[in-house]
Amino acid sequence: MIREEYITAAGVSLERLVLCVRDLPDDRFALPLGSGAESVHALFADLSARAERTVRALELLYQGVDFNVETMPSSAQAPAFKQTFANFRIGHTTLLAALERIPLARFSADGELPQWLLSHYLEPLQDSVPRVESWAGTLRSTGHAGPTGLPVIQ
Repeated sequence: MIREEYITAAGVSLERLVLCVRDLPDDRFALPLGSGAESVHALFADLSARAERTVRALELLYQGVDFNVETMPSSAQAPAFKQTFANFRIGHTTLLAALERIPLARFSADGELPQWLLSHYLEPLQDSVPRVESWAGTLRSTGHAGPTGLPVIQ
């Protein structure tokens, strides 16, 4: 996958996630995604941490320093869902901006992105979309999406 494909795929996934959750009340995000699954809040906290670690890895790649993206620390997430979701969106945007500033030659001779970049952030992001869409669809179809239907997350 080349950089432009990655950026497009990540952008589409983010927009789909925003559409799923934008009008849901905060208390719904503590609900699990499915039987025995983590909460939506925990999912976005994980995606936020993954974005943060990936940004750090891209910074090291830019500098030509060796790293292991899986062992990089990330900061603690805020307890409120709105803050966690904001952190995720900021991390996502920062990751894409960092990706754009790295010369293509740092990735490979043909511009292909390294597998760790796909497996650490893009693939978990893309995998979360149908799960959150299904979860939000179930909430809406069962009348548990909230009393107003007005956007909650801006």
